[in-house]
Amino acid sequence: MKAGLVIIPAPGRGHIAVAVELAKVINQGNRFSVTILTMASPVPGVPTLPDSYAASIAASGLDIHFLDLPTIDPQEKPAPVAFTGLISRYIASLVPHVKNALLRLQSSTRVVALVVDFFATTVIEAGDELGIPSYIFSPSSGNLLGFMLYLPTLDAKIESDFEDLEEDIEIPGLSPLPLLHLPASLTKKSSEGYKWFLELTRRFRYAEGIIVNTFRELEPAVLEAVSGGRCLPDHPTPPVFPVGPVVVLEERDPSHPCIAWLDSQPPGSVVFLCFGSMGTLPEPQVREIALGLERSGHRFLWSIRTRRSSDDFTVAPTEADLEGDLPEGFVERTKDRGLVWPRWAPQTVILSHEAIGGFVSHCGWNSTLESLWFGVPILPWPLRAEQRMNALELVRDIGAAVELIKMDYKGQSLVGAAEVERGVRRLMGETEEGRKARGKAVEARAAGRAAVEAGGSSSDALTRLTEHLLSHNQ
Repeated sequence: MKAGLVIIPAPGRGHIAVAVELAKVINQGNRFSVTILTMASPVPGVPTLPDSYAASIAASGLDIHFLDLPTIDPQEKPAPVAFTGLISRYIASLVPHVKNALLRLQSSTRVVALVVDFFATTVIEAGDELGIPSYIFSPSSGNLLGFMLYLPTLDAKIESDFEDLEEDIEIPGLSPLPLLHLPASLTKKSSEGYKWFLELTRRFRYAEGIIVNTFRELEPAVLEAVSGGRCLPDHPTPPVFPVGPVVVLEERDPSHPCIAWLDSQPPGSVVFLCFGSMGTLPEPQVREIALGLERSGHRFLWSIRTRRSSDDFTVAPTEADLEGDLPEGFVERTKDRGLVWPRWAPQTVILSHEAIGGFVSHCGWNSTLESLWFGVPILPWPLRAEQRMNALELVRDIGAAVELIKMDYKGQSLVGAAEVERGVRRLMGETEEGRKARGKAVEARAAGRAAVEAGGSSSDALTRLTEHLLSHNQ
């Protein structure tokens, strides 16, 4: 009988999709029977994965199956700022259902381990009760992993709120972290978001291992610090397995309007704007971006969606109203060199297209790795969570991005059209910054692909991970 492996992603399309890709990577040798426990999103209207995608995985011969956990309605409708509280309470409410699912699986399969998304680590309680070892999967950067491991130490060392500090935060393996790049929900220790995140980080030390979606060549300093125990000075660090880049690749559909339009554009001439599965911007900011794009003179493809409040992440984005959201006449004036797509776009397919020369991105880690996988430089526009850290790393450490200089991370003012124009010109034009970012993106592309090939650093980490998982099948 094959060893059973259960993967538990956090809710949301990005978390589930990368967890599925991780399952495919781990089970390349078909040595496991993998079950993915999927959670519906607590945010109404947020999709998980298309049924056709799940069916294609089930038919792939990789012995990967899906089991949906019950849908639970949140007992209260939280304020927009309480999104982290919503997620933490929702996942906690699923622990008994995870335990029941594991019991059913154990009746027919020897479940040797759980692989749990770091946002869902509360469900490790269910595995502990059943004697199943748990591994934590960090779908984000090595920098964030180092920060998370070190946060309990920072919490003990720094008595004040982080927002009251006057100097950068020092974390082993990371460049000094300016306070403005810290996730906004973590700046005040009394906040619900901080308390939840701190408790989440404390669970890492007790995991059987930590799987992280990055690769040694991209983030060498922090991975060395993590593996060497410098980020967890008061406890042995679990084995760390950098198996990335794990990216979700889609098949190109030439009939899709975005792809058909790109097919008619010159190579490397189009800047692509997309802000993730949940990202939206307030209407005044959308208008400034439109004016900046128009003035830049560059070709563009812009995936734009909206929600009633750009800060309310308890509501899913909806299709944009191009007439109402954009400056009057903008679509008509730019129709010869731009396409505004008012809904979710096939991001990896677009990034893989030869017409794409740059990416204005919210810098979610999935999007970051996808852009680097195809060697596309980035103009960072972080919106929330750890995206500011990712943006800083892309500009300062990796070098594959051009900074949007006047980005106001406190959210107190708009990024004006003039700065948008300047950023796009610097990214897409023949500037020293643009050339450097393009060169570094191409280097990252080559390094990432080499890492996952036989003999590469991530391939070797995957071999170690597989043997570690199978060691529990004794």
